[in-house]
Amino acid sequence: MSQELSRWYRGRLAGGPFRTFDPGECTALERELGLPLPPAYRSFLAAAGGERLDYSVRLPACEPEPIQSFDSLYQLGRDDAGEYGWGTLLGEYRRSRDGWLAENVPLTGLLPIARNGGSDVLFLDLNPATHGQLHAFVHAIAWPGYLGDHVFTKVADDFDAYLDSLFIDPDTAEDAWADVAGSDPSDPWRRTVEEWLDKELPAWRAEAWATPLT
Repeated sequence: MSQELSRWYRGRLAGGPFRTFDPGECTALERELGLPLPPAYRSFLAAAGGERLDYSVRLPACEPEPIQSFDSLYQLGRDDAGEYGWGTLLGEYRRSRDGWLAENVPLTGLLPIARNGGSDVLFLDLNPATHGQLHAFVHAIAWPGYLGDHVFTKVADDFDAYLDSLFIDPDTAEDAWADVAGSDPSDPWRRTVEEWLDKELPAWRAEAWATPLT
């Protein structure tokens, strides 16, 4: 497994660790799905993959919480124990067929590819008529000001369009900088975070939370 901290892909920063891309695992996944992976997503897996994509996306159907994030990426292949466990694409696909998800989402032809800390899930649509589209299932929260009902909504026409629609939420930016602001300026991860913020939020250094560089 690569110890790289990050990789850029189509202008977006994916966080590691990174597994070596194995075409055989793609074949095994497609064989079980009975459907091919879209080229845009396969290209992402081959070039980047990784475990993190710390961005947000705007989903109007999720008002009053339109800004959502699916930052934990599922991995191609087996886990560190050599199994298709939690967090692997094939493992999550198998598990999604039972339990609450199957009761709330029309799962035919859908591959779960990412989630967030609230167990909201991002799906890749492999059905022939809508091949390559992305959809999301977002849980309701029984609290004033939050999403009142579960939402299943289209997110993007394809994976490249999804990447293009991503942005850094200000709270995410603040948290990311807080994690590295006290480290040495030469620290590789701090420099990566600075590059990431400079690219996505050029004015971030003027924010109150952006402590002076040392």
